Amino acid sequence: MYDLHDFQQQLIADLGQGILQGHRRQVCGLATGGGKTVVAAHLGRRAAAKGKRMLFVVDRIELCGQAAETFHEMGLSVGILRGEDTAYTRQDEIVVASIQTIRSRSAPDWMDLCIIDECHVLHAAHIHLMADWADKVFIGLSATPMRKGLGLHFTHLVRGPSIRELTDRGFLVPVRAFAPQADAILTALDGVSCGTTTAGFDYQENELGAAMNRKELVGDIVTTWQERGEERPTLCFAVNIAHSKSIRDDFLAAGVRAEHLDAYTDPSARREIIAGFKAGEIKLLTSVNVLGTGFNVPDAACLILARPTLSEALHIQQCGRGIRTATGKTDCLILDHSGNCLKHGLPHHFVVPDLDLGDAPDPAKKKRKEKAPFIACKSCGAVMDPDEVTCPQCGLDRPVSGSRITYREGKLVEFGSTGAGGQDAGEDPATFYRMAMSYVLAHGKNPGRAYHLTQARYPGARVPWSWRNLPPLDPSPEVARWIRNRNLHDHIRWQHGRGAA
Repeated sequence: MYDLHDFQQQLIADLGQGILQGHRRQVCGLATGGGKTVVAAHLGRRAAAKGKRMLFVVDRIELCGQAAETFHEMGLSVGILRGEDTAYTRQDEIVVASIQTIRSRSAPDWMDLCIIDECHVLHAAHIHLMADWADKVFIGLSATPMRKGLGLHFTHLVRGPSIRELTDRGFLVPVRAFAPQADAILTALDGVSCGTTTAGFDYQENELGAAMNRKELVGDIVTTWQERGEERPTLCFAVNIAHSKSIRDDFLAAGVRAEHLDAYTDPSARREIIAGFKAGEIKLLTSVNVLGTGFNVPDAACLILARPTLSEALHIQQCGRGIRTATGKTDCLILDHSGNCLKHGLPHHFVVPDLDLGDAPDPAKKKRKEKAPFIACKSCGAVMDPDEVTCPQCGLDRPVSGSRITYREGKLVEFGSTGAGGQDAGEDPATFYRMAMSYVLAHGKNPGRAYHLTQARYPGARVPWSWRNLPPLDPSPEVARWIRNRNLHDHIRWQHGRGAA
């Protein structure tokens, strides 16, 4: 049994109110991790209590099993309309169907309510079904209901809590993001044409694949993961199959167990690979599209974005694979080798817009285009809000025109954090020095390094010699992360200086 959270109860109430107002075509916009299938299951239970039946339509055959399992666990009788596995009767309270099978065989006409999962992927068969069942109620589910013209088929949007709100309440994990080689990505994309694709208006895949599948870019993906990936279970989003396999091969050459998945992977091999990933035997999965939606492995705590996209919806769908909660998981690390975070922002910046009305002017879209671009820290590559001056990862200030760079008092807030976050409450130069001393001693470094780290963290602060007599203090995760990034920054500067010499 899945009990409803307060926001899920409100969503169901709002959808019911929409029906009373005459809306027979509604969209429920609910973020990844908000429990769209659970909401659908409760709608099915309520329908069954009134003697009505519900059709639940998924956009890919492999997603039927996941939905049917959730409905079974709620005690509902479930039928399946999926290729050769089709088995349903009039007594079933819910029939889970793939849109591909409906297209070839039609749907049982005794249903009273139809839920379209991932309604932003709207097939012609969906539209035909809605036309044939004009007297029935349809509800579309999507975390990103941004398809062009979606508002021509649905008349009402019910919004659930945003990603930021769900993160604040602990239903999703916060993110940290780095955008290494941002300038190199922009150079690689120069000349890549755009047009209508399966993701909407986006880069042409064949040209994008040729631009991104370059040895230096793929190699940088591996190097960056080794430096920053923290050995986390990782998903990588590639441009095409050749690009994905190149990334896999370079990880394997570096001694990292990695596997590739695509739409042509044998189902039994796919299950074996995913099981190995869940068990920790496989450290990285790289793929094209098949990890973007419906892939439910919340253990993934690192995402590699290697496919540039102009589609904000696709970007948010990909990020959604890493922000689900899991045992022992505190955040999600995004290594953006695509520039997508700089273009679209991070998940908690996303707000579900109004439904698109096709060719009519879309004020929400104009507003999104006018938002300031995000930036990458020139020192460590961390993604920063446009108005951030101090990098939340390495603590260095970025150049600001017309003013001197000064240390800003207050807490550092990690990019991707939705709370106050950052430095521990009460941290001061002396406390930081004690943490830094503990860190450098544990790593076999010269104790004098603690002095230099404190000076970098607190420019202009007095660090007296007597502090060496203070007992070391275990560093907080935030301080330890800051020191790691500062050490990396100083090492890179040392290497550049050595090369110049």
